[in-house]
Amino acid sequence: MSGIEIKNLTRVFGDVKAVDNVSFSVPEKTFTVLLGPSGCGKSTLLRMLCGLESATSGQVFIGGKDVTSLEAARRGVSMVFQSYALFPHLDVKENIQFGLKVRRVPKAERAEKTQAAAEIVGLSGLLDRKPANLSGGQRQRVALARSIVSEQSVCLMDEPLSNLDAKLRAEMRDEIRSLQQRLGLTVVYVTHDQVEAMSMADQIVLLDAGKIVQAGTPAELYTRPESVFSARFVGIPPMNILSIEMSDHDDFPAALSKTVNSNPSIGFIGVRPEHISVTSTGLPVTVFGTDYFGGETVVRAHYRDSTIYFRCADQPDIKPGDELNISWPEKQTHIFDQNKIRMASD
Repeated sequence: MSGIEIKNLTRVFGDVKAVDNVSFSVPEKTFTVLLGPSGCGKSTLLRMLCGLESATSGQVFIGGKDVTSLEAARRGVSMVFQSYALFPHLDVKENIQFGLKVRRVPKAERAEKTQAAAEIVGLSGLLDRKPANLSGGQRQRVALARSIVSEQSVCLMDEPLSNLDAKLRAEMRDEIRSLQQRLGLTVVYVTHDQVEAMSMADQIVLLDAGKIVQAGTPAELYTRPESVFSARFVGIPPMNILSIEMSDHDDFPAALSKTVNSNPSIGFIGVRPEHISVTSTGLPVTVFGTDYFGGETVVRAHYRDSTIYFRCADQPDIKPGDELNISWPEKQTHIFDQNKIRMASD
């Protein structure tokens, strides 16, 4: 068994709670992403999982066993770092099998496991090269191969793709996800990049200021954000959020205006850019920019003091300075209270 259970985990540095009473589960052989902005506590949480950071309070269970007080080497996990952590004076083969040597695995067995791992990650022809003679993607593959030969069923990854260019990141996302599924690994992956989270995860744990804001599948976080923070952090462009106090309710769709006017606890409404259309009546906006992406154009407009994003197919005849009206289906409206928490809207 390789499932992970985190119970009320807290880490305090002086007066700062880097991780604040966090609890969640990672089912066996699944891919969980810890997502959030810089400083939210996700890397500290990962370091507590692997034993590189002690917990102030709370418990960590791996495979049903309480490992909270165990040192890193006894937790049965492998780790892939952002910096690759390769030995520059060792070649690829020696870097991959370094951990096996430390554990005194017989030479023939080391060679067999190293060759098998190198083939899995596409490095079988580069075993004699030093890290300095490898590309960034190849170095990351060495780190992955080193994790594979450890034969640990739990793999923890701390922003492993952040040093790569955009094209290589996309390729490595596919490779890591495929590798996890093929080997049946339980993966916990840290990133601030929502594209990585949305494209790779079975489960996303969204963090802010050391606390879990929302946990669920990528689809759940996107379609049913539980707070304004979730709504704006997940999605490119982010969800449009309008403060009721700063808005003219009569500009909203008729049924929505009635709902807003009759419920004083509503503080904010949200709508995704893809659900907005240019119409003859509706919310009056002034365009101040457009971003053309080939198959679609993202239009940026002002509504009072708010910025609104919406998508149009191809390249519409819209330019900065245009005054338009926009609308959206009432069922695509997300409603939040004054504390920016989701309210029932369906």
